[in-house]
Amino acid sequence: METVLGGESIAAPSQTLALPWFARSDYPALLDLFSDANKLPRTYDAWLERAERIEWQFQKAGFGVSKTWIRPIPFAAWCDERNISPDQVARLIFVNEAVRDLLESRRH
Repeated sequence: METVLGGESIAAPSQTLALPWFARSDYPALLDLFSDANKLPRTYDAWLERAERIEWQFQKAGFGVSKTWIRPIPFAAWCDERNISPDQVARLIFVNEAVRDLLESRRH
């Protein structure tokens, strides 16, 4: 997990937003896994361009951004354990839990 903080942030440090982040090599497998793949760009390059634009918009607004990797096998297992569909809602819950766990571990 990699945390990238915005420049001169107007947001409190605790206002870190988690963004799902994908590796180029995982993207085809993730599209096969996601139940809502039709909502994502078909190519990794198109997805990356959109994701970087979203990241920049959050940083510009003063939020910290945590790029949180979603890998096919761990994410599929996580969804199976919770009996939830591997869709956008699941991706956001997954990355937010990961960031929350990371931030809590840094406080101890």
